[in-house]
Amino acid sequence: MKTYFAAFIPDGEKWSVLFADFELATQGDDLCAAFSAASEALSGRVKAMLEDGEPLPEPSDAAHARAAIAEWCKEEGLALPEGTLLQLVPCDEETERLVRVNVSFPEHVLKRIDSKARAHGMTRSGFLAAAAQAYA
Repeated sequence: MKTYFAAFIPDGEKWSVLFADFELATQGDDLCAAFSAASEALSGRVKAMLEDGEPLPEPSDAAHARAAIAEWCKEEGLALPEGTLLQLVPCDEETERLVRVNVSFPEHVLKRIDSKARAHGMTRSGFLAAAAQAYA
């Protein structure tokens, strides 16, 4: 199991989360919710990358992770506030053989699936797989 560093950034009463090795962000109403959201977001991104045949990045060490997140924030015109936590988030690398399937949906349902997938930075397949796992 790989672990990736994420910055948990206090934002008023909420927490924003940025990953060092992925262009990936999420948030939570409290630190526990933010960690849960970070875990789900990382899992979804990893699954989508594996489905698309993309290699996973090697996890950064703490120094490189902090520098990458600071650079990302700088590019967005933000500063890392005091109280920012650098935390490892685990991810399961499921390397099961992928199977292509054909499914049929009403057009409006497919448009909604694609819209939600894009909003979460996921592929259609990754979104459907994450939804199925959440439902199970």
